[in-house]
Amino acid sequence: MQNITFPEQKVVTVGQFRIGLTHGHQVVPWGDPESLALIQRQLDVDILISGHTHKFEAYEHENKFYINPGSATGAYNSLDTSIIPSFVLMDIQSATVVTYVYQLVGDEVKVERIEYKKS
Repeated sequence: MQNITFPEQKVVTVGQFRIGLTHGHQVVPWGDPESLALIQRQLDVDILISGHTHKFEAYEHENKFYINPGSATGAYNSLDTSIIPSFVLMDIQSATVVTYVYQLVGDEVKVERIEYKKS
């Protein structure tokens, strides 16, 4: 395992969507929307999934969709210790992706549905 290297970024195609994956440690400042938009344009993707902040986010920007699934364990980062445990499931059908966000708020699991349609 010591000699295994992994790419900094990966692009996959699922249905009609090009999806970019990046850890997010290379985004400065961490989670910055404009820095993420630059990566989205470089990868030429419809959806950019990033992380590193351990904090859930999902939003549209310039007709593209951005997701940070957060941290399923609730692990905090050095900038924010009040992280809510979360994870994301994506259902892709034709030109629509439905994202289900699961968050553990107190002792209750909250589920949010977010829909993004490719233009």
